[in-house]
Amino acid sequence: MERLFELGMLLDRYEPLLTERQAGILRQYTDENCSLSEIAEREGISRQGVRDILTRAERQLREAEDAVGLIRREAKQTELIRALRNRFKDVPMRESDRAAFERGLSELSGIWEDEDGI
Repeated sequence: MERLFELGMLLDRYEPLLTERQAGILRQYTDENCSLSEIAEREGISRQGVRDILTRAERQLREAEDAVGLIRREAKQTELIRALRNRFKDVPMRESDRAAFERGLSELSGIWEDEDGI
């Protein structure tokens, strides 16, 4: 299941690098949890054809992540934001400063959510 989740994350970030067919088949596999046989029937191709498309698409997505590192950077940023929140949660601040601090952290968190891939 972890692999499907990871593939879904890769697809969310790097989908524009795939053909429509690759992306569609990978979406069926990750988002709809379809088996290779189910996808093959839907697409009118062999089970082996589906497997080949999935293998190629996964390789492309992993190569993109290795080169660009969007998911890795997002995870690092999320961890840093979490650490900042924990570090300053008990530090006395004026209410306006606390609100500004939280708005800044929320804005940083939202940067990745606003992205539509590459």
